[in-house]
Formats: sequence, structure tokens, C-alpha cells
Amino acid sequence: MWNSMKSVQLSFVCTRIVIALTVLSAVWTATPLGRHRLTASLGYAERAGAENAQTPLIMGLYYACCIPALVALLCLDRLLGNIKKERVFVEENVKALRTISWCCFAEALLFAAAALYYAHILLVPAIAMAFFGLILRVVKNVIDAAVSLKTENDFTI
Repeated sequence: MWNSMKSVQLSFVCTRIVIALTVLSAVWTATPLGRHRLTASLGYAERAGAENAQTPLIMGLYYACCIPALVALLCLDRLLGNIKKERVFVEENVKALRTISWCCFAEALLFAAAALYYAHILLVPAIAMAFFGLILRVVKNVIDAAVSLKTENDFTI
């Protein structure tokens, strides 16, 4: 029978897989073939083995996006670990949610900046990331209020 702990365990495993895939993609993109595939997918294919002038900028943007993504994934991993330990309404989870929301806003800014320079279609993920960040801020505020109530109840005799 499916229950909430199995759901948390599945989320935990999926988060670990996505962390591994993010690190692997960053390592793979550092190779010449990976750089070629990334720039070619954006329409800036390398010609005759020479790097396009756009390649360093695209690579910089790609790695800049990997940093907040990894930080958010690691915070999510820590949050899920606390939930597995049945530590839900604790200050550490509020901090993790706060960090994840700021990482979403950082990604939104990076995508918005890329949309100004590359393709306006990148505004769509920028808006989505800003929306996720906003939702996480609301959830963080709810959890923070719950932590305050729990702390108050713990001191009540």
C-alpha cells in the first residue's frame, strides 16, 4: 500500500538522481563534444572545430544556472531527510525553503538576462522560476508560522 513515507522516499531518491544528473551534465558540458552540443542546440554550432564567439558566454550562463540549481537540490535533499526523520516543523526546514526560493529567483534572473540576449522564449522559464520562488516563499511563511506555534506549544505546560 502506498503511504506518505513511501512518497517521501521516492522524492528523496528522485532528488538524488537529479543531483547526480546535474553534476554529470556540468562535467559533460566541459568536454569539447558537450560544448558543441550545447551551443549547437542553441543555434550557435561550431564550424570546423573552432569555437563560436558565443560559446564562452553560453557556457558561463550554463554554469551560472547550475550553481543555484545544485544549491536548491541539496537544500531539498536536506529538507526531505528531515521529513524522513519526522522533523517537519523545525527552523532548519524554514531555512531550506528560504534558500530554495532564493535559488528559484536567481534562476529567474539568469533566464531573464539570457532572454534579453539570446531568445525571448527564455522569458517563459524565467517567469515559471519566479512563480515557483513566490510559491515557495508562501510555503516557507506557512511553515515558519507552524514552527512558531509548535515552539509556543512546547513551552506551554
